[in-house]
Amino acid sequence: MPSQTVVISGGSSGIGLDLAKAYAKQGANLVLLARNPQRLEDAVKECQKIAVTTSQKIQAYSVDVANQQQLDACVAKIKEKASAPDILILSAGIVASEHFLEQSDQGFDDIYQINVLGSRAVARAFLPDMVARGSGQLCFVGSLGGLISTYGYSAYSASKFAVVGMAGALRQELHASGVGVSVLCPPEVDTPMVANESHNILPQTRFIKDVGGTLKVEAVTRSALKGIHNNKFMIVPGVMAKFTYWQARCFPKTSAWVMQQLVQYASKKAA
Repeated sequence: MPSQTVVISGGSSGIGLDLAKAYAKQGANLVLLARNPQRLEDAVKECQKIAVTTSQKIQAYSVDVANQQQLDACVAKIKEKASAPDILILSAGIVASEHFLEQSDQGFDDIYQINVLGSRAVARAFLPDMVARGSGQLCFVGSLGGLISTYGYSAYSASKFAVVGMAGALRQELHASGVGVSVLCPPEVDTPMVANESHNILPQTRFIKDVGGTLKVEAVTRSALKGIHNNKFMIVPGVMAKFTYWQARCFPKTSAWVMQQLVQYASKKAA
């Protein structure tokens, strides 16, 4: 049986890299996309160390997924060397915790461009070949912040709500094609992106996230692997995150009240 081909955007760190390592251990061929060449090189070395066969192909391409010209050139190179993805994971993303009235237009646009339009562009680049073959799994990396609005995340939540909506519509469209669609919606995860955000995070956002807790990236990977394998649509890792999502869906007024109380308490502490 030929090895699977797994393409991961945002594959040089965080959730994307941990998923890449997990699939490397399963014998998959990997194609990693990210902006930082040095991180990509390090990611390839990490995956090569744990590869199970010498025949596994682990490739990396430095590309800005929000730059259509760059992406088109990159995808053309990939298709010359790799088969259509069996699994396509859209993990490239950025985050910022800022008040709506203080966030610049460029700051908002950057988050939306990468998180939404970048995910759409990568999916659009590879999906035709997956549909033509009649099989494959596509997984968007969303966020619990794309299911429940969070203080300070007007841009980030907007982008991740959009990702969840796009994934849901696409799952319906692709139902008869043989290509499954999932969306991974974790709470805060211990990743370099979150560590970088911590330097400028708003106190209210920080408090809300502390109440929800932070997951280890390995826990998110386990949930993602299982959910993708089973073609599960909504993958929400962690007991607390599942409870919070359930509460927001079943008791929206109560959930909104609780969130507002947390915001008010955090605001008083920060004053």
